[in-house]
Parts: sequence; structure tokens; C-alpha cells
Amino acid sequence: MKNLILWTAILCLLTLCNNVFAFHDGGVAHCDGCHSMHNGSGNSRFVSAGPSLTNGSDASSTCLNCHRGGGDYHIASADGSNKNEGGDFHWVKNNGYTYLVRNTVTTDNYSNHGHNIVASDYGYAADTNLTTAPGGAFPAANLGCTSCHDPHGQALGGVTAGAPPISVSGSYGEVPVSGTIAGNYRILYDSNKVGFSEDAPITRASGYDGASTQYGSGMSGWCANCHLAFYAQSASKRMHPTDVAIPATYNSYVATGKFTGNVSAAYDPLVPFERGVTTASSALPAPTDPVTAGVGVDGRSRVMCLTCHRAHASAFSNALRWDQTEAFIAETWISLGSNVPATAVPYYKHGVAIDVADAGTGNPFTDGYGEFQRSLCNKCHVQD
Repeated sequence: MKNLILWTAILCLLTLCNNVFAFHDGGVAHCDGCHSMHNGSGNSRFVSAGPSLTNGSDASSTCLNCHRGGGDYHIASADGSNKNEGGDFHWVKNNGYTYLVRNTVTTDNYSNHGHNIVASDYGYAADTNLTTAPGGAFPAANLGCTSCHDPHGQALGGVTAGAPPISVSGSYGEVPVSGTIAGNYRILYDSNKVGFSEDAPITRASGYDGASTQYGSGMSGWCANCHLAFYAQSASKRMHPTDVAIPATYNSYVATGKFTGNVSAAYDPLVPFERGVTTASSALPAPTDPVTAGVGVDGRSRVMCLTCHRAHASAFSNALRWDQTEAFIAETWISLGSNVPATAVPYYKHGVAIDVADAGTGNPFTDGYGEFQRSLCNKCHVQD
């Protein structure tokens, strides 16, 4: 009997009770996970003292105490091997990467791979190219995890507005119990943050590892909180438009030279879109269900910023999901004699690395495209 009780407890710890032991839970976490009243005494995550008694010398260092590493809920690997939807901050670190261009050694511009968070404890520094956010005025020297994510997880105006308590995360399609609300997707800020005018988007992830995501609505508007000029200029055609319908060619396009797709399995996670869901993440398809999440565009589908970019960083310029600097997307700077570790993963879908030059079986969920695949802009704008 004792053995049965012991094994039941272990099973609960490992599987059934995952939600009980989640850290953020859609809202404010337990305080001493990030702060220490006695300057780190007894806190195994403590690195160096920071402002507001944080367990790191700055906000992002405090976050990376838990989120640095590879796989699962980590977003900053040591070798570029992370495969979550947001991308890998590894690429915006000064890793000393070089590659050959016509036998000339070229140094990788690491500041041009995404959002350059400042995390002094772990060697992440401000953007060396830009002083403010592109299309906005946010200072690059102040950019960190908490520029986008609310560490206290407030929603609908937070505690100052007397919002109902948060009972579930807004990231995984959970439905809050009566009298409570779901938190924001990935505890992103609402318009209650000073300088923000747009609320957090409606989005649903497959789990804490972020391997798969279905987007509902509001992502581009939310990005515009810092990149407003890009968003405002969309209507005048000076920038690629967002929040506009995706052409039906998305459904038929499979790869360069292959236009045999159909709407039932047309969704390509390397070229995602918003499904037009404006209510809650629970109204979105389960991200890893090939029957529901594999469906292509319809009249509600919209292009967004993350159709082409990753939110954190990627192996490519401007945090793009594929290499825009080469005719064939398999011919990236990493393939040009680079000293990037072989374990780095530039292309992936649903948390699985893919070889884009391998056409596979034609399943866009998991396969590559072919040796001569051109830009994935062609998923919407067929020109190849």
C-alpha cells in the first residue's frame, strides 16, 4: 500500500499535476522566484543583486536564471538549438560567428537577428546598430524581457482596475472558471502599460515549450506598441500590409514548382497567419492537431508581423523565419563555411528541425521543400 501511494505521488508530480506546479500560471508568480528579501540568501537561482531586490543584476538576467538553456521553456540556448515559435536569443549574442563570402571572412552581424535584450549576467548587450526600436522610439539600451512580458501577469488593467482574479493561463486554450479570467498570452502586457495602446493578442500555444502556436488576432497591433510607424504605414503601401486577407494561393502552394495543396492541409507553421479569432485562445484549434490546426486560409485569415518574423530572434536577418538574402533558402550564411555549431537549428516546424532542401513527402507540417526552394514569400505571392 505504501508503494502504491509513493508511485501515485511520483506520477502526480511528473504528469497529472503539472498545472499545480507551473510557475507563472497566467498571472503573478510566487515572489521569491524572482525577488529575494535578503539579497539572495538561500535562493539557488540568485546570481547577483539587482534593482527591486531581483535575483539578477537586471530584469532580463532575472528571467534568464530560469529561461536560459535549450529546449522546453528555455529561450536562450548555448548553441542556437532551440526550436520554439518565438525563436532563440542565442542569435543576438556576440558569439564570434564568421562565414566566407567569395573566400572573404565576414563577421556575423549579431545585432541584426532580432530583439537585442540586455541581460548583463549572461552576456547579452544592447543593439549595436540601432538606438531606438525600428518604427518607434523605445530605447534599445532599455530593451529586456519585461519590455514585452509583464512579470506580474496583470490583465484587463491589473490590480489597479479591480480586475477579477486570474485562474488559468491565456496561452493554452484553458477556460477560466466563473468569476475569474484567463491571463494574457505569454503574460504579454495589455494597454495598461505606459506607452502601450494595444492589448495582448489572442493566441494559443501547444504547451510551455512553445513548439507549436495558433494565432487568433491582434498580434500586429500589439507589435505596433513599439513599431508604430511600420503598422501605420501599411495602408499607404510603404510597408508590407498586415491585418489584410491572405490570398487563396496560400492553400494551393506547397513548394517551388508544386501547387497541388488543398485547404484541409495547407497550413505551414513556417508561414503562420491569424485565424480571425477575437474572443479567447480556447476558440483556436489545438496547435498540434493536424486535422484542425492543419487547415489553411479562409475569409477570416489575416497576415501578421509573425507571418514572416519570429518574436525573439532567429538565425536570419531581422528575426525572419527564412533567409531573405539568398535565391534559395537552403543557401544561408550558416552554410557558407560558418563556425556556427552543427547543433544549431535555423529551420524548424512544430519543434522539429527540418532540412528545407529535402522535399520529404509533401507534408508542410513536418517536411522541407526541395533543394531549389525559393523565398517563402511565395506561399502568398506565387512568383516562382
